[in-house]
Amino acid sequence: MSEDTDAPESGSPDTNGLALDLAMEEARNNSALHGDVAAFLRDQRSLIATQKHHLQEQFKAMRLGLWEKRLGVLLRVSTAAVGLAFAAGIAWQVWDAAQSNRLLIEPFSLPPDLAVRGLTGDVVAAKLLDRIVAMQAQTNSQRAAKSLTNSWTQDDIKLDIPETGLSLGQLDSFLREKLGHDTHVRGEIVRMANGLELTARAGTDGAESVSGAEADLDGLVQKLSEAIYKLTQPYRYAVWLGTHGSVPEATAIFRTLQRTGSEQDRIWGTVGEGTMITEIAGLGVSRSLWLRAEKLDPNNVVVVGGLAFLRTLQGQNEAALRGYKLAVALPQTHSQETVRADVIPMVVMANQAAVDMLLGDYRKAAGEQIIAVEKGVPGRYGMTALLAIMFAQNHDLKAAAASWSEYPERLSLAPGNTALYKIRAESVISSRRDDWAGVLADQKGLLALYAVYPGMRSIAPTMIAPLAAVAQARLGHFAEAEATIAPTPGDCYECLIARAQIAELRGQQERADWWFARAMAAGPSLPQAEQEWGRVLLARGKPDDATAQFVAANKKGPHFADALEGWGEALMAKNQSHLGLAKLAEAEKYAPNWGRLHLKWGEALVYAGKRAEAKAQFARATQLDLTPSEKAELARTQR
Repeated sequence: MSEDTDAPESGSPDTNGLALDLAMEEARNNSALHGDVAAFLRDQRSLIATQKHHLQEQFKAMRLGLWEKRLGVLLRVSTAAVGLAFAAGIAWQVWDAAQSNRLLIEPFSLPPDLAVRGLTGDVVAAKLLDRIVAMQAQTNSQRAAKSLTNSWTQDDIKLDIPETGLSLGQLDSFLREKLGHDTHVRGEIVRMANGLELTARAGTDGAESVSGAEADLDGLVQKLSEAIYKLTQPYRYAVWLGTHGSVPEATAIFRTLQRTGSEQDRIWGTVGEGTMITEIAGLGVSRSLWLRAEKLDPNNVVVVGGLAFLRTLQGQNEAALRGYKLAVALPQTHSQETVRADVIPMVVMANQAAVDMLLGDYRKAAGEQIIAVEKGVPGRYGMTALLAIMFAQNHDLKAAAASWSEYPERLSLAPGNTALYKIRAESVISSRRDDWAGVLADQKGLLALYAVYPGMRSIAPTMIAPLAAVAQARLGHFAEAEATIAPTPGDCYECLIARAQIAELRGQQERADWWFARAMAAGPSLPQAEQEWGRVLLARGKPDDATAQFVAANKKGPHFADALEGWGEALMAKNQSHLGLAKLAEAEKYAPNWGRLHLKWGEALVYAGKRAEAKAQFARATQLDLTPSEKAELARTQR
């Protein structure tokens, strides 16, 4: 029989409780049973207490088990997280090692007698390191580092001193050695009969040696550092040479890169030579190189903007305007991967400044140029001189004169071009003062410049001759003026305007009109020819014809203050000073520091019967630059 025999069957009545009730009833009737019942009840209480204790222990065990399970899960999660973090750290270290592209200079081996005198291999390596870091800091290029075969930065040039013992540093070095692209420089100093020979080997790039007297050890280290820089980073070394005046040697390296370098070396080697060659061989050779660079990389903002700048040097302002606009509109994403990301905005800014300048918005152009000058556009020359020209064209001669000290020129690949641009800027400033003898005096340094940079003669017909010829004509030297302007190109916009001005000064009005029409045809998008023609027509006493030209100039250059001011003067000449005031006020928005503008504004106010306001404008004019004739005119109005 099983142990379940005594258990009530499912669905049968529970008799245990009934038996207990009968026993309790019997005990109430029979006092002899009271003791047994009491004992029974005590046993029941004890049993219940024991059961409660066991249940509490079971609950504690259950809670402890739950916490153990939770902690076990947390432990497994933590272990997994640590494992993942460790794996991620190793993966990052491996990836970082694979990207490594450093220049590591190891201690040199030396003759024992040098070591005894305190010149150790570590010291020589440190000297070499210092020289290469200094050269790297002086090399400023628009080219992106990742487009170079060796693209280390200053922080990537380090001494490679062996460590002792096992460390994370050794693990890192091991990974970089196996997976990276570090270049190790090893070398030695050998004593020769006539001095010392220093040799350095740069990975698989080759070896270089220099020799000389022991007393000139620092000079030998400098020569060796230049040789290593050339061996490992020829493009950057050529840029360094160019900015330090070694144009022929730099040009030779750029040519070698064009023949034997990578695709990017060919492009940037062409740009580098194209930038510098003008000083040696002239604009024609430079133009052919820039056109070649354009074929190699037609969407490169540096190439497109550089070619536009070259066309400015050629006097082809309309083509230059199209080029600058194209450079500004180029996408600044994947197509500019070979240009430094931090330089692209400044290149675009400089190109936009050139657009605004060509359209006569000189104030806006100067503001943009200041940003480009302060931030820097590597390789772009004459930036401060161009800023001074913008100020001068906007009749702010004080700002133009202060440009040289406030925004000094940076080193560039073309110091001759920079010097020529400064001469042009000084000539423009003098012309705005009507100091025509000063214009010619400013240009006296050209012969000395040509002696050093013979290629600069090719720029003179477009950048220098127009101003010089007009100055000669203003001084009454018409034969000299005609001889100066005669060789200038037929598509040079400023040259055509200068021809017209010379003809007008000679009293050849029909010939002057013909040249003005030629200039307008050469620059259909440019406002300067119409503005200058309007001035001439106004001086002839034809305010209606002059107004037509000023209106045409204003349509092309809405922010061209000269056209608005001329328009205001033309309206005054037609006894419509009340209408002229609006044009003069509008011109003041774009050229607030123009003395003549405030002079004419005051005169218009006098004609309009507003003498108090006129007095304020005359007072303002006295604070600004005025030509001698304008000063005399102001004196007459204040009598």
